[in-house]
Amino acid sequence: MFSKKSLTNAFDSVKANNGCAGVDGVTIQQFEHNLNGNLFSLSEELKEGKYYPLPLMKILVSKKNGEPRGLCIPAVRDRVVQRAVLDLVEPVLEKQFEDCSYAYRKGRSVRQVIYLIMALYREGYRFVVDADIDAFFDNVDHDLLKSKFNKVISDPLIQQLIAQWVGGEVWDGTDLKIITKGIPQGSVISPLLANLFLDELDEVMLAQGFKFIRYADDYVVLCKSRENAVQALDLSKEVLKDLKLELDEEAIITFEQGFKYLGVVFLRNMAMKPFEEQTRERKILFYPEPLDLETYKLKKRFDRNRT
Repeated sequence: MFSKKSLTNAFDSVKANNGCAGVDGVTIQQFEHNLNGNLFSLSEELKEGKYYPLPLMKILVSKKNGEPRGLCIPAVRDRVVQRAVLDLVEPVLEKQFEDCSYAYRKGRSVRQVIYLIMALYREGYRFVVDADIDAFFDNVDHDLLKSKFNKVISDPLIQQLIAQWVGGEVWDGTDLKIITKGIPQGSVISPLLANLFLDELDEVMLAQGFKFIRYADDYVVLCKSRENAVQALDLSKEVLKDLKLELDEEAIITFEQGFKYLGVVFLRNMAMKPFEEQTRERKILFYPEPLDLETYKLKKRFDRNRT
């Protein structure tokens, strides 16, 4: 499972994404300088059960609109292991997912969502439930997530790795904090886990016959009557309550009124992309100093021996 070949392929994917260094300050180029040795060490740690992920590095980057957004970045070594696990489990989990889910999935795009919404409009679906889950990535319940994952993936080592990654530590330049809930945005494995967690919502809505479309934590339901839209909204809120989540924004609107979804404005029989005069370059706004790993590792070793 963690052979040199699989880890090498995982590193190639990590390198292609060209991310920054993590808490150890090791860049992709530095990791690659001793690639064989680093991958061998990772492989041995994993096989012997001695692998422990380093804390995540919390950085701030600018969104397209210039506003700050927090990301929690794993060290390069941990991104490689996450990628190797992702390559292994993604095909299995993909079989569990529904056609109504479009984010973070190969061969799926916002353009497909636009075409689907317009096709449903032409079929007479004129009422729209537009909803956004409140701080989804910050509020995912870890016990529920691990339960859902373990029902599909039975390998104990992979289950342990997932538990370590979602319940790890975050370094913000001042303090180390343990993640008690939520999925860290910036981790390789997080998008897949997000879709897994919300798959229950997809299943329930489709089982009741609703024209449900979800892109990450943002969804719409297209209906032929306001009464049907109210029923759809209520049902989705019930499912989210079971998932220990709630909505941030919700509305029932019509194509006559117009609405915006995934950056596209839908009005009557038109779908329009607002003109952007200038696309802002995403910049790193804050990048903390690397963590003192020698002190950190001594403390972790002491804690493990004590327990």
